[in-house]
Amino acid sequence: MRKVIYIAIIAAIAMFCLQGLWIGNMYRAYVTQTIGTIENVMSVSIGKEIAFRRHASPYEDPEHPKIVYKAADDMTPEERSRLKGDTLDLDMMTRQHIGSNLAEMIMQFSQDDFIKKGKFVLLSKLDSIFRKELGRTEVAADCCILLCGKDTVTVINSFGVLPDERWAKSTRLFPIGTKSLQFIQVKADIALSPFLREMILILMSSILLVVITLWCVIYLVVLVRKKDKLFKQREASVNGTVHDLKAPLNSVITLMGYLKKKLPDVSLQKIVADTAAQTRNLVNDIEALLITARQDKQKIILQKTETDLLQLIEHARESISIQYVGKPHKITLESDFNEAKLRLDPLYVTNVIRNLLENALKYSNGGVSIVIKVGKEKNEVVLSVEDNGWGIERKYQKKIFTQFFQVPREEVVHQHGYGVGLAYTKYIMEAHGGSISVESEPGKGSTFICRFPVK
Repeated sequence: MRKVIYIAIIAAIAMFCLQGLWIGNMYRAYVTQTIGTIENVMSVSIGKEIAFRRHASPYEDPEHPKIVYKAADDMTPEERSRLKGDTLDLDMMTRQHIGSNLAEMIMQFSQDDFIKKGKFVLLSKLDSIFRKELGRTEVAADCCILLCGKDTVTVINSFGVLPDERWAKSTRLFPIGTKSLQFIQVKADIALSPFLREMILILMSSILLVVITLWCVIYLVVLVRKKDKLFKQREASVNGTVHDLKAPLNSVITLMGYLKKKLPDVSLQKIVADTAAQTRNLVNDIEALLITARQDKQKIILQKTETDLLQLIEHARESISIQYVGKPHKITLESDFNEAKLRLDPLYVTNVIRNLLENALKYSNGGVSIVIKVGKEKNEVVLSVEDNGWGIERKYQKKIFTQFFQVPREEVVHQHGYGVGLAYTKYIMEAHGGSISVESEPGKGSTFICRFPVK
């Protein structure tokens, strides 16, 4: 039960961590978008600051003649011969980060012209234009404009309050002129409040979802604990009742033994003996059910003795033949040796063999043929029970050894058993240090293989 609670806590922590990662990614995207907006605003502001230095439109300033541009491929030979302007290699200038389009290139040549005439960037005017343009956007940030030298590190001048370096975000460098002797950069302390206003609804919804999920998990844990407690009480009651059934059945077996001795008729003695054997089988089934139900809580204690495995097979075969006298079948034994002496618990191993034979008869049609083989492989005695019954699909072959699992059958087929026998068989085999496996194919039968260690 504690595992369920721990899993719920881990799941809640994981949800909060994922939420934190998502919010972090959203904030980084918000910062990137804001810096992009500031850069666009600065690019526009630089252009307007250039126009301000001209005191007029470049088309009206006699010192700045009208600029006309044409692609080289679009010019005639006569136009090329009369060419008196500059030629631009846009690709090269883009690689040098001088400008990203023709308008920016022309603006940079204007900067060169101003620098030659001693008309340098008016940082205060640029700041005024920049803040006015920035006010038209939804950006909330404290900005400082820096004028950097050629090394892009040395700050020649600045305008505005420089934000704390720990929180400041920097824009790209804007070169002044084609020679890149100076650069403009903006340092910005981006406000968190707009981001929080956008995210508050999502954050509240997420927190509410996590709280509801946790409440549901806690409710389910409490409910499961109550059901688990009730199940344990019911299990203890059922186990006690089943265990109490053994006492009267043992009394019946004792009485049958007494009657067998007193009855003079041989046929009646056989009937009484068969009845006692069936009752003993019922006691063994009850024992198997109890052992299977308690195997996680109570370890089985084996009473090992030097026993001939072949004799146990004979006893199990006789018992099953009596029990299924009404169903046509044939059980044969093939052994590599006359006796197989092993240290084992005869009662439990007999039950194992009975379970395998009984399953072969249960899950087959009339006239089933069962072959029991006993041989030796390395340091193991191998007992196999082979039948030509219904068989088991591969996807169920591992599950059949778990408690209360039954192979799904067609509705027309009566479901035999309770899914206890093979789980009990596996438990007994492992308690003896051995193992059990199955090889089966639907419609062709099954072979259960038990391996006993030879010590």
